[in-house]
This record gives sequence, structure tokens and C-alpha cells, in this order.
Amino acid sequence: MENVERNLEIPNGSPFLPIDDELMLVRDRAGTTYQFRASERRGGRRSLTLDWHAFAVAKNLEVGDAMRIYKLGNGNEYEVQVGTKLFGPHIGWLSL
Repeated sequence: MENVERNLEIPNGSPFLPIDDELMLVRDRAGTTYQFRASERRGGRRSLTLDWHAFAVAKNLEVGDAMRIYKLGNGNEYEVQVGTKLFGPHIGWLSL
């Protein structure tokens, strides 16, 4: 899938994301675990790397999709939700 990037740039100051290169475990509804890392890039920008691309392809994500990341408890496990669309606009959120 050519329209999904190898990593996902995330906004600076995103709450609840690891500050360092801590491993993030993202589990989908089927029980598959993906490993993301919030790596710092040039200029202080951060992006999700490691299994991000495999996750995006498996979930049919496209450039422009809205996404939320939730930290579960005090560990390094996270849940990802993607905005659902109906003829263009986002109408809700779906756990993957």
C-alpha cells in the first residue's frame, strides 16, 4: 500500500506518549500486538516507528485518517482508535 508512510509524525507535547524511546505495545481487538516506538527525529519532531507501517497496512489506514492513541493503565500498553467516515466527514471512533 503506497499511500501509508513508513512512520507517523506525532504532535509535540502529545499527552501520555512516552517521552523517551520507550516501547509502546499496541494490541488490536483480535489480540495481535504491535510494537511502536515514539522516536525523536531531527528538529525535535517525534514519530511512531517499528511496527507502525505493518499496523497501518493491516488496518487499511490511509493518509488523512484521524487517529487517537490511549494509554491503558500505568504500563506501556496502548489502544488505538481511528475515526470512522461516512461520505467524507468523521462520524465516530472505532477501536482497532
